[in-house]
Amino acid sequence: MGSLWFSIRTGLLDMRGDLRRFLLLVVCLAVGTALISGVNSVGTSITRAIEVGAAEIMGGDIEISRADRLATPDEIAALDQLGDVVAVIDTNLRAETFESEAFADVSAVGGGYPLLGAVRSPQLTDGTDLATLLAPDDQDRHGALIDGIMLDQLGISVGDSFGLGGTEFIVRGTLQQLPDGPVRGFRLGMPTLISSDGFGVVSDRTSPLPGLGTWYRYKLVLDDRNLEAGLDAVVMALEGRGWTIRTARDSLGQMVRYYDLFMRFLVIVGLGSLLIGGVSVWTGMRAYIAERSGVIAVMRSIGAGRRRVFIHFFAQVAALALVGVVIGLVIGASTAWLILPFIGAAVGIPLAPAIYLEPLVIAAGTGLVTAFAFAYLPLQQAQTIRPVLLFRSKGLDAPPVDWPALLLSWQVLPLVVAILAFFGLAWLMTGDAALVAAFGLAAALGAGLFDLFIRLAQAVFRRLPEAGPRIWRHAVHAIAGAGQNATTVAISAGMALTMLVIVLVMQTNLQQEFLGASAFDAPTLVGSDLFPDEVEHLEGLAAEGNGFARFVSTPMLRGALVDVNGTPADQLVTRGPEATFLLAGEVPLTFRTNLPTTSRITAGAWWPSDYTGPGLVSLHQSLRNGLGVDLGDTLTFSIFGEEVTVTIASFRDYSWQGGIDFLATFSPGVIDNYPTTLFAAVTAAPGQEEAVGRFLATELPDIRFISVGDTLKQVTDALGQLSFAASLVGGLAVGNGLLVLIGSLATGRRQREADAVITKVLGATRLDLIATAGLQYLLLALLAAIPALILGLGLGRVVSELMLAVDFTIKLDIVLVVLAVAIAITAILGAMTIWRAVSTRPALLLRDL
Repeated sequence: MGSLWFSIRTGLLDMRGDLRRFLLLVVCLAVGTALISGVNSVGTSITRAIEVGAAEIMGGDIEISRADRLATPDEIAALDQLGDVVAVIDTNLRAETFESEAFADVSAVGGGYPLLGAVRSPQLTDGTDLATLLAPDDQDRHGALIDGIMLDQLGISVGDSFGLGGTEFIVRGTLQQLPDGPVRGFRLGMPTLISSDGFGVVSDRTSPLPGLGTWYRYKLVLDDRNLEAGLDAVVMALEGRGWTIRTARDSLGQMVRYYDLFMRFLVIVGLGSLLIGGVSVWTGMRAYIAERSGVIAVMRSIGAGRRRVFIHFFAQVAALALVGVVIGLVIGASTAWLILPFIGAAVGIPLAPAIYLEPLVIAAGTGLVTAFAFAYLPLQQAQTIRPVLLFRSKGLDAPPVDWPALLLSWQVLPLVVAILAFFGLAWLMTGDAALVAAFGLAAALGAGLFDLFIRLAQAVFRRLPEAGPRIWRHAVHAIAGAGQNATTVAISAGMALTMLVIVLVMQTNLQQEFLGASAFDAPTLVGSDLFPDEVEHLEGLAAEGNGFARFVSTPMLRGALVDVNGTPADQLVTRGPEATFLLAGEVPLTFRTNLPTTSRITAGAWWPSDYTGPGLVSLHQSLRNGLGVDLGDTLTFSIFGEEVTVTIASFRDYSWQGGIDFLATFSPGVIDNYPTTLFAAVTAAPGQEEAVGRFLATELPDIRFISVGDTLKQVTDALGQLSFAASLVGGLAVGNGLLVLIGSLATGRRQREADAVITKVLGATRLDLIATAGLQYLLLALLAAIPALILGLGLGRVVSELMLAVDFTIKLDIVLVVLAVAIAITAILGAMTIWRAVSTRPALLLRDL
């Protein structure tokens, strides 16, 4: 035991003069550990909050919903037998005063609401009952709680009256949050809470915008709180009746989904950062062992055994890894502790600042195991150094790994255990065995690919004719004869560059998912039921400027889906809210010549602009599964009492930033001759939103436009923060990859210095030596970048589509620019690695060789 501690102490003391050289190693490990510990801490907080308060988040143990009707008395009776039930009706209505109007996201709630959780409002803090605030006054004007922004839009205060769907209501207070906010998903309009009795007296319940319907939801709190048995009972009672049944654990809103995507992105980036951090450990330790080979030879000559050498350098690796991991844990845990309340506010789940031990332990274990696994081979190389090296050139390179001997001996077991431990910890961290397996397979194949590619390149360079400029010949000869050094640099640089490409691809795809392709085209004001002369007037105003950035009008009429492939609509079983809404009665329809900029085709094809053939229809992509239809199927609509049959030509998705779109869009010549009104969307120039609203109110007083810009801005801001965070983390990972790239240049430095000194003695100038080194590393970086680009784009597509479940897009210009910068950095810093040799008298360096 005494000799063990002596070896450890000697190893740590031996490292004192070389601490700066290991800075990159520590930073890379710290970044990867920080990302993993922070991500796991946030994920654990959200998971525990959901597990503990799932019912409170949704306002009930189970929720059933549909878009076409209220529950029947028999259905209500079946639910009453299982526990307490409360009804919630979600819809969109026009809110207005004499001076202004707003777009309201209305929740009409029954008695007893909320069964679980609480409505947040300043007017409810003194013990006032919610039912009292929503009750009618002596003039039969029902009460309402509305969002504070909507108060400003309408120019009213608490206690004033306003119109909602053509019926007068009284503002009894401001609404801060509904108990089931996280499970409501994206809702257009300002939150407004009224009673179901109040909703019953609303005179105009038609949504002022197309594509938005009314949803009837019922919250159920089970008597015995046995969720599994209760869910089975609800399914048996309502199965086949068109109800959507869900629990809080599978019904969290869209914002939570986006945060989940962001968390997956962080996990993948964290694993990748640890991987390239491990590459930094490998290259750093390999270069260090090579430079310390003379010291190791001295140790061996005075009696130090292989075990002593291993412990000597392992103590150094362990100390450095421990420092990097601890720094990463502190950064990750403190960052998670600080941002948890903000994330909770964004997703609507209360998340108090907290630090959990489990994710920190997993992150620490992953970081330490990574450091050991990548340092193990250089440590094995250190043990094979023999005293005879003292009589040869010192410190030019570490001896190669004897793979057959290593694989057939017990010495391979620690490496196998470390690799298994890494994947086990990664599985505990992600809970996704496929992700971990794919990650490991991709890393192994990537390293093999780069090794094979550089060996082939070296073989080609050896066969090139001795022609061309002297600098070119020397650079090619240096790569062809560099042996392990070129391979090490190419593998480490290639892995770092591959990680850069993958991160950039994921970052681009996440930003596309968060903000959409048309984030800057979001409408400010929308109006419906306009006539052609009014639209013509608006087009003229837009052409003159007047603060307009964009104006779009779309024909609109209403029709009911009555038949799908010969099956009456009332016999269909739908899945999903869009399909249920489409079968709920008359819904807004439109026809278009060109595909809107806010839409993209996911299956099939859009019709030509001059199409005049049989009737076609393009459906929202959710209806493919929701209605159980596919390309070529037929739909029959009833429009003004006449049946119109069309064939499905395509399915499309559209960006919600575009404001509103239609579930069903017809080709030209099908429904054009029916009476239509027009739907208009006005996008104001930045900073001109209020001015455009006032201008339209003055110029067209008979048209009531609805402001949707504020609502879209709230969601856009939240997703913009996520997008910025993705860019920040992506930039951090890119920076981490560049650090590894820089660190890899230390490999073979002493050999390059020796070559440079000898060449300088033979008459080469300083400029020739620097140019040769720069060209050598430029070629090596290019050789690494070619497979890195191909591999990175391929893996980026797999990760995006299969693991993140987002659409794959490429901003190739950004990827190429980052690669070009990385290649340039490699060439410049590679040239600078011999600066000491070219700026020092040769005799001083020759004594050390």
